[in-house]
Amino acid sequence: MFKIKFNLIIIISIVLFFVSSAFSAHRYFNNKKDKAVKENIKVEIINGKSNYDIENIDKEIEEEALESDAEQIKISQQEEVESTETTEEPEKIVENPPVTPTILSSPTVKKNNPDELRIGFITDLHVGSDSDKTGSRVLRPDFVSKINHFIEKMNNSFVPNFIIANGDIIEGTKISADKGMAELLLVKKLFNRTTLKKYWVAGNHDLRSVNKKQFMQSLDIDYVNKAFEVGNHKIIILDSNFTKDDKDVVPGDGYIRGHISEKQIKFLEKELKNTDKKTIIFMHHPPLWGIDEKSKFGLPDNAKRLQEIFSQNKVFAVFAGHIEDLFLKEINGVKYFVSPGIVKNEKYQGTFSEITIKKGKMIIDMNYLKNDGTYRAVRINED
Repeated sequence: MFKIKFNLIIIISIVLFFVSSAFSAHRYFNNKKDKAVKENIKVEIINGKSNYDIENIDKEIEEEALESDAEQIKISQQEEVESTETTEEPEKIVENPPVTPTILSSPTVKKNNPDELRIGFITDLHVGSDSDKTGSRVLRPDFVSKINHFIEKMNNSFVPNFIIANGDIIEGTKISADKGMAELLLVKKLFNRTTLKKYWVAGNHDLRSVNKKQFMQSLDIDYVNKAFEVGNHKIIILDSNFTKDDKDVVPGDGYIRGHISEKQIKFLEKELKNTDKKTIIFMHHPPLWGIDEKSKFGLPDNAKRLQEIFSQNKVFAVFAGHIEDLFLKEINGVKYFVSPGIVKNEKYQGTFSEITIKKGKMIIDMNYLKNDGTYRAVRINED
């Protein structure tokens, strides 16, 4: 009997040892992973007020949210594919009158320094609309308030060299081209409240409703890719909405992952070789192939090739959206920043960023809505 009890004690001890070892290993690797993620982005809380008085920040710091700023937000390609069904829901009639945007007074011009670049950055608006009694499209109030706040902040406070909407301006899913074009025009009217220069990037959701020609027509622009200069900086807008065989993405024939066509790559390489200025890239799909946890996305499908081109040509920074995530990292000398949009990330509603590039450094003040309806600014720092 004693021998049986002794053996039983030994067996239990061995089991407890392995359980304890497994638990310790789990904690070690998870902590290591969490540390790697947290070290990727440093977040400094800034008061939403223009004086950035940190001491007046209330105790509702949302520590959990700030500690996990680099948390990966996974998207399901299956869900995205399913949402492209063409069945339309019944038109919703609303009582709200059409929004008549108030034109803002011209912004106070800040002293231009050719070595300093200020950018107002917003992405993934995914606006939706309803129909009023006359059948006209009316943007839903929640979208209007968020966009208006961005425009007013840009016009009255930050005053950038330009503002840019980085794709997925409309939701686009299950709506006709006519409705999509009407929504794009309504967003443009909100942006036209300010005289600041504005640029537009096409996103995959935009092209669920309209084709690229209709996208340009609605926004009164003549480009889906573009290159221009501001002071000592060169700006390149890339179109990442092509199929694997280099065809334009069109409604009913989308490609979620994104692809840069050979024609676009030739345009990119030509523009990069013809400048000695600090180069900034804007594109909707983030080129994150092989970057830590992001490698599983494979966005766009030729992202690795783009990374090589960017590094070889000493691109300063690349800005993107699409995945509703917050991400900042320097890879092979190039800074990559990905921002959430204004509605699809529950943690970061109404997101937009004030980006300043000066003396080889980049400062990103990202603004988002707190639960009490006020805006908070956080400074996103590199390692």
